[in-house]
Amino acid sequence: MNNSVTLVDDRPFFEKAVRFGLEHGILTRETMARIEADAPKGIVQIADHFGTAYLRTDLESAVTRMANLISLYLEDFSNGDLRAAAMSLRDNTLLSHSRGGSEMLKRLHAMPGETSLHARKVDAQGQKIFVNERSFAFPLSVASYRAQVEQCQANQMRIDFARWLARQLNTRPEECEDYSAEEVIRSAMLLLYVGAKTLEMPSKREFVNLIEALRKKTFKHKPATVDAFLREAPHAFQEMTRQAMQDFIDDALPRLKSPEKSPDEILHAEAQGAFFVRDLPEEDVVAYDRLVAKEWVRITKGDADDPAVLATIFLNVATGHPPKAAALLKEAKSIIAAFRTQGFDNKAVLAFIEEHAPFEQREDLKLMWSQDLQPDAEIHLADNDPQMPDSHMDRALQYFRQNCVANWKGNR
Repeated sequence: MNNSVTLVDDRPFFEKAVRFGLEHGILTRETMARIEADAPKGIVQIADHFGTAYLRTDLESAVTRMANLISLYLEDFSNGDLRAAAMSLRDNTLLSHSRGGSEMLKRLHAMPGETSLHARKVDAQGQKIFVNERSFAFPLSVASYRAQVEQCQANQMRIDFARWLARQLNTRPEECEDYSAEEVIRSAMLLLYVGAKTLEMPSKREFVNLIEALRKKTFKHKPATVDAFLREAPHAFQEMTRQAMQDFIDDALPRLKSPEKSPDEILHAEAQGAFFVRDLPEEDVVAYDRLVAKEWVRITKGDADDPAVLATIFLNVATGHPPKAAALLKEAKSIIAAFRTQGFDNKAVLAFIEEHAPFEQREDLKLMWSQDLQPDAEIHLADNDPQMPDSHMDRALQYFRQNCVANWKGNR
């Protein structure tokens, strides 16, 4: 039975390097005197940077910060070799070592912690907060520092790859700023997998067309499209493209081919696994709606941005009438009479929106009905004030004419 005990040396690497240097004659009395003379200067500078040198607590925390910064730099520089670390302390000033640790943290802060494609700028205040936390409250070990640097470098590579793809597919950098690298890469792989005639990042309407092409029984993948696309690509990006394509085939393709969700829902409903699409001002909104919600466009007659059209349709549905974008006088009276008899069928309106409206508009339309039109219409279409009866529907019809599409002449 092994009863050996493993001792863990949790002293700062700076302290271990000093002890090693003294024991092995690398650090002399003269060297230590210089280090001891340098230390107060660095402590005061650090205290002033993060607080004030006039407070004891700030000076005490500055001592810890300095030891952590020096340890981080020394252990990284020497790769854990105490002899090399002791020699560095002998040959260089103490302040240069603490500055080295500080610069390491600043470089880490400047690296991308995620893969969004927005333009990055140095944030002096954010950098100070980061160094403050990582030099005192949450100091980084060298292993953790290197792991974070490696992850940030991988993030930067993904960002560079996504931007390269966007350039190759005729997309300007500013068009991608609100997206992540993964979203741009996913859309590029979709385009290359389908083998679109024009290799250009898709708009919303083109995205729907790509998904519909993918779902056809006659669809056949064309690997030659990827080969041609990569013919003059940098070697690193060739490898990344082929890996991204395999990831697309394994993860995204089954979801895109499944009829469980419409292309419109895939485009607007999924935070994870989302896609980049170009926002083209010239693209006809009605044409997109017609593509993803044909019945909606038919019912609204292409005027879904007109509140009066929506109000007419919703009031029809809420009272059990067929959805129509305009109403004759007798139809308006029938809507009012039905409301006064049985009220509004709120669930019917919400179900109608859910079934027919474009996915991107559904929540706003539901709010328009439940928070705006429904409570307002319930007040103005009612006849429950004995002091001001409206048995002939004059006030209700006036409200209908003001808020809906009324296809009749006259004052009523």
